[in-house]
Amino acid sequence: MSGRVRFTGESSVTTLARLLGFLRPHRVAVLVTALAAAGLMACTLTLPYLTGRVIDDVLEGGRRDRLAPLLAAVVVVVLARFALGVVRRVLAGRVSLAVEYDMRDVVFGHVQRLSFAFFDRMPVGQLMSRATSDLQTVRFFLGYGLVFLFMNAFTLVLATTILLLIDVRLALVSLLVGPALVAVAARYSRRTAPVRVDVQQKLGEVTQAAEESIVGVRVVKAFGRERERTDRFAATSRRAFERSMDANRLESFYQPAMGFLPVVGLAVVLLYGGGLVIDGDLTLGQFVQFYLYLTLLMGPFRMLGNLVGQAQRAVAGGQRIFEITDAVPDVQEAPGARPLPPGGGGIRFEGVRFAYREGRPVLDGVDLDVAPGTTVALIGPTGSGKTTLTELVPRYYDPLEGRVLVDGADVREVRLQELRRAIGVVSQEPFLFSASVRDNIAYGRPDATDEEVRAAARLARADAFIEDLPQGYDTLIGERGLTLSGGQRQRLAIARAVITDPRILILDEATASVDASTEREIQDALRDVMRGRTTVIIAHRLSTIRLADELVVLDGGRVAARGRHEDLYAESALYREIHDGGLARPDLVL
Repeated sequence: MSGRVRFTGESSVTTLARLLGFLRPHRVAVLVTALAAAGLMACTLTLPYLTGRVIDDVLEGGRRDRLAPLLAAVVVVVLARFALGVVRRVLAGRVSLAVEYDMRDVVFGHVQRLSFAFFDRMPVGQLMSRATSDLQTVRFFLGYGLVFLFMNAFTLVLATTILLLIDVRLALVSLLVGPALVAVAARYSRRTAPVRVDVQQKLGEVTQAAEESIVGVRVVKAFGRERERTDRFAATSRRAFERSMDANRLESFYQPAMGFLPVVGLAVVLLYGGGLVIDGDLTLGQFVQFYLYLTLLMGPFRMLGNLVGQAQRAVAGGQRIFEITDAVPDVQEAPGARPLPPGGGGIRFEGVRFAYREGRPVLDGVDLDVAPGTTVALIGPTGSGKTTLTELVPRYYDPLEGRVLVDGADVREVRLQELRRAIGVVSQEPFLFSASVRDNIAYGRPDATDEEVRAAARLARADAFIEDLPQGYDTLIGERGLTLSGGQRQRLAIARAVITDPRILILDEATASVDASTEREIQDALRDVMRGRTTVIIAHRLSTIRLADELVVLDGGRVAARGRHEDLYAESALYREIHDGGLARPDLVL
C-alpha cells in the first residue's frame, strides 16, 4: 500500500503554469516590478539614441549649444535608471522570498496531512531535498528569472523596432541569425529538460544518503562501518556529479553556440553598415546608434541559454514539489464525520484484511473483541501483524476489508482528531522534540496547566528524575531526546500519552529496550496508567505480558489462539513454542 499520488509526469508547460499561480497573491508587487523593469530598460535604450545625437549634432554638425542639453538628458536618464534598478531589485527580492515562504508553507502543511503510507515510500532525505533545494530553485526563477525574461523580451521587441526604424535593410541583414538562434535554443531545451529532472533527483538522493548517515551515526560507529558509509555516500554523490556533468556538457556546447551566433550578426553589421556610411546612405551617428542597439540586443540572445536552463531547473524542481503536494492522503476524515461516542474504549475488529502491498496480506480476516477497561497482550512471531493491528485503531491506516470499531463506532465514520485524542500510544523508541520537558509532556494538550503536567509525570513515575534535571520541567531536551536515558524517554512518553486522558492505551513493546530494573519502574507506572483504560500491549517479555488480563496469539495475520496463560499453554502448540522459546525468561526479548 502506498500514498496515492496524482502526479504522473505532467508537461513542462502545465508545471510552469502551476508555478506561476504562486505569484497571484503578489500580483501588485509583480506588476510594479515589471513596470520598473520596463522603465529601466527604456532608460537603457535611450542612451544609444542620445549618443547618436551627440555625434551627429555636436561632433559632426558643430552645434556646441546642443552639448549641454544632451549631457543633462544623459544624467537624468542615468539617475532614473539607477532609481528604477533599486526598485526592481527590492521588489523582485520581496516577491522571491514571499513565494518561497508560501510554497514552503503549502508543502509543509500538506506533508502534515499525509498518511503514514506516504512516508513508508518517501524517504525523509528526498522530502528534505524537495522542501529546500528544489524550492530554492523555483523561488529564484519566479522572483528573478521571470523578471530577467520580461526585461530581455522587452529589450528584444523595442530594440528590434528601433533598428528597423533606423535602417530596414541593415536591420534585416543583422537579424538573419535570429531563426538559427531560436532553432539552437529549442534543441538545447529538448535535450537538457530530462537531464535537469534527473539531476534534481540525484541531488535528492545525496541529501537522503547524508540524512540517513547522520541520523544513524551511532549505529555506524558501533559496528565500525564509517568507511563503508563514506564509500556509499561517495558513490551516491558521484552519480549526482556525473549526471550534473552531463548537463554541464550540454551547456558547454549550446550556450557558447548561442553566444557565437549574435557575434556573427555584429560582424555583418560592421561590414554592411560601414559601406552604407561611406556611401552616405547612413550618418555616423545613426551607425553608432544602430551598433549600440544591436549590442544591447545581443544581451537577450546571449542570456537565452541561461534563462532556458533556469526555467528547466525550476520546472524540474516544481514537478518534484508537486509530487508531494498532489499526493492524496489514504486516510481522510469522512464528510460529515460524527463525534466519537462516549464509552469505555471497547475495540472490535470485524473481518479485517490489510496489506501494505497488494497480494501480500499482513492481516487476513481478523475478528477480535477487546472489552472496555480490559488489558489484552498481542503476541506472535515476527511479521504476524501485531503492530499493524494496533495501527488500525487510531486510523494510521485503513483496512482493505472489514471494519474497526471503537465503542461501537466505525473509526472511518468519526472525527479523526477526536479518535486519536482518545488513544494514547507509547512505542518502543519514543520520539521527543527539541523542547522543554514540560512542552514534550503537554504536546497532546498544549493548554495543560503546570499541575496537570506534573500529575501526568507523577503517574508515569517521571517526576523524580525531572526534578533532578538542571532546570526541572523547563530543561531543554536535546534532539530526539538523546540526552536522556532510554527509561527516562519512555516515562516521558507515557506521561505524554496519559495527559490527554485517553480511553484506549496502546503499548508497542514499551519496555523492550530498557534494562530489568528500569523495566520494573516503568511497569509500576504502567499499572497506574492502565487502571480503568482499555489497553493493548505488544510485548516479548513475560514480565510485561503478566500485566494483561488476556493473551491473543497472532500467526500469519490471523488470530491463532486467545485466552489466559494457563489455558493457552495447555491448548496452543504455537503459544507453547513462543513461550518456551523466550517468554519463560523475563529478561529475554524475542
